[in-house]
Amino acid sequence: MSTKSLSEYLTDDETVSIYHDDDTDDEDMFMSHNNYQKHNSIQAYQPQKVLCWKNAPQWAYLISQQITGERVKIGILLVVMLIAIGFFSFEPEEHDMYHLSATTSDDPKYIHVGTNKDAVLEVVVSVQENQFEDSGVEYFLNITLMGNDTAQGQVPLSNYGIEIIEIEQEELVHDFKLDKYDSYKDYGFLLQTNYPEPLGITFHYRHISNIVSYEVAIAAVTLVGVYILIVFELLHRTIAALLGSFVCLAVYSFIHARPSFETVIFWIDFETVGLLFGMMIMVGIFSGTGFFEYSAIKAYKWSRSNLWYLTVILCIFTAVVSAFLDNVTTILLLTPVTVRLCKVLDVKPEPILIAEVMFSNIGGTATAIGDPPNIIIVNDPRIKSTGEITFGNFTLHIGPGVVITTFITFFLVYFLFKRALRREPHQGKKKEIEIWKKTATRINKDTTEEEKHVYEQLMEYIHTLEEDMKRAPDDMTVKDVDIGEMEKKYRIHDMPLFISSCCVLGVVILFFFLHSWIEDEVELTLAWIAIMGAMVHLLVSGIHDVEEVLEKVELGTLLFFAALFVLMRGLEELGLVAFIGDTVSDLIEQVPEGSGRLAVAIILIIWVSAIVSAFIDNIPYTTTMVPVVYQLGTGNLKLPLAPLVWALSYGTCFGGNGTLIGASANVVAVGLAEQDGYHISFNTFFKTGFPVMLLSVFVATVYLLITHVAIHWGYSPDDLGWND
Repeated sequence: MSTKSLSEYLTDDETVSIYHDDDTDDEDMFMSHNNYQKHNSIQAYQPQKVLCWKNAPQWAYLISQQITGERVKIGILLVVMLIAIGFFSFEPEEHDMYHLSATTSDDPKYIHVGTNKDAVLEVVVSVQENQFEDSGVEYFLNITLMGNDTAQGQVPLSNYGIEIIEIEQEELVHDFKLDKYDSYKDYGFLLQTNYPEPLGITFHYRHISNIVSYEVAIAAVTLVGVYILIVFELLHRTIAALLGSFVCLAVYSFIHARPSFETVIFWIDFETVGLLFGMMIMVGIFSGTGFFEYSAIKAYKWSRSNLWYLTVILCIFTAVVSAFLDNVTTILLLTPVTVRLCKVLDVKPEPILIAEVMFSNIGGTATAIGDPPNIIIVNDPRIKSTGEITFGNFTLHIGPGVVITTFITFFLVYFLFKRALRREPHQGKKKEIEIWKKTATRINKDTTEEEKHVYEQLMEYIHTLEEDMKRAPDDMTVKDVDIGEMEKKYRIHDMPLFISSCCVLGVVILFFFLHSWIEDEVELTLAWIAIMGAMVHLLVSGIHDVEEVLEKVELGTLLFFAALFVLMRGLEELGLVAFIGDTVSDLIEQVPEGSGRLAVAIILIIWVSAIVSAFIDNIPYTTTMVPVVYQLGTGNLKLPLAPLVWALSYGTCFGGNGTLIGASANVVAVGLAEQDGYHISFNTFFKTGFPVMLLSVFVATVYLLITHVAIHWGYSPDDLGWND
């Protein structure tokens, strides 16, 4: 055994240098080394300082040597997880305490609830769908907390009113705090309505802890903790989301009641997960035709070999397609093309991918079907009942702002990426070194002689590559791309599979385009369309190795989405989203009526929506804000509804560019890039996405203030009764 081979046994932290003659026996030398270590560690140990312990004994010193930052991090997170498991496991599952089938205006119902004065009474009410003519009368269900007093009888203490609308209202939650009314011997609920017909409802209540007063703050801390893990890459984003979602479930279980397994499953948006799964399978099959490489060369040819022109072409195409097709699908189709193109040209794909995602989120804002928040807004029964928001006027009012924002954003993107958009002579070799280094970290060289030998060869090869790069001249330039040669090299090599794939994908994309117009006749969601397309694609492609296709599915991305949906729903259940919406509404009400109030309302809604949507999934936020915006636009504040809707749309859609998890398309692009060996960190995305978000929201704000405050486009101030 040589000196070099013996040194490989030593860990990376050891710095012992071994000098001996060539005829020295390796075994004797190794035993001498062990004896030296034993002598050093036992007989010649000198007291060392360990933290504040000046003369720490040897055992304390040895323990301190084993404490690393990684182990401390894992220990802290493990403690958090175990505490969460404890809270979650020992809380009973939620169940109905009382069920009521119907109530009428002539027959109010009284429900006795007990005498626990230290608790908070949480009521959960669902109101059935109702059909009634618009007579100008507002119908309500009033839930009044009653206190029973020996002298005064039943005394009303607090009231919770629910407006009765045509659609079903599920699980409306309200908390009644009893500590303010501790002078009564017991309590009850009185349910009354002015609705002329029997009103079908479900009603149940439960006693919960006073800690519910702090649930919004706890939810905010949980969200911040998840972002710390992701931003500083302390954990992979999927593991961080899983941990955060379970902690959120534990907090909800401790404060309220543990949700059942079925309830948590329903919190996951399987519409998005199913869409991603189906499209990933189809894109994986399609990638085997060679079309992505072929289209990449064509795109570079059309850009006249200019990388900035190429980026502009890709971004404009992405924005236009995203306006009419779900932006997740758009990114799923374009990301493989972009990655193949950059590999061929020795260009870093990260800047171009990030730019495409930015313009996908911007372009998807232009129409009512381009982004999920817009779909939620225009399909809300309250908004539809006003007749002010249609597909046509949505695009008419939102579209010009999107076009202006797109044009201005290109200047910022050019400024941010002008240095990165260049070909590098060693880009391929750098990527190869990075991949081999990651591979080396997975080899346990101390397990077997074979693995040790593989590790040695790999490190030697990495060293050779690095030396080759160092010896290359600094002014070395990449060879010009011979388009003709590339076109011959990258052809569609499986024409039958290409034809069948085009047919299947063409039909699927056509149904995506027509979905919003044919959904009444063909009741299929986007997820069902994608999954059925994937099944047909598997059938006509004649593929026998299913495992090879499933490897193309980004299971880590799908798991991240599932965890993220649970986390966001948990934050919603803890009241964080509703708190933000109520705060915005309260601030707007403080401003005097007139154009000034409208300007403040637009600014608050668009900016709060953008910032919140950058850090919290915009779907639950939009769902919460739609009734708030509707109330602001149809209530007594004398505000037009349409400008508030436009502000909500701009804020929620543009805000998705702020962070890596701000929009579904962002996560999909990053996941697909990682599959090809390109890592886009949270900070890398944030450095581009957040400035783009700030600029785009600023442009949209100016656009709305000019067109809907200064010019009064689409409404008349006289009709609103403004005095200014």
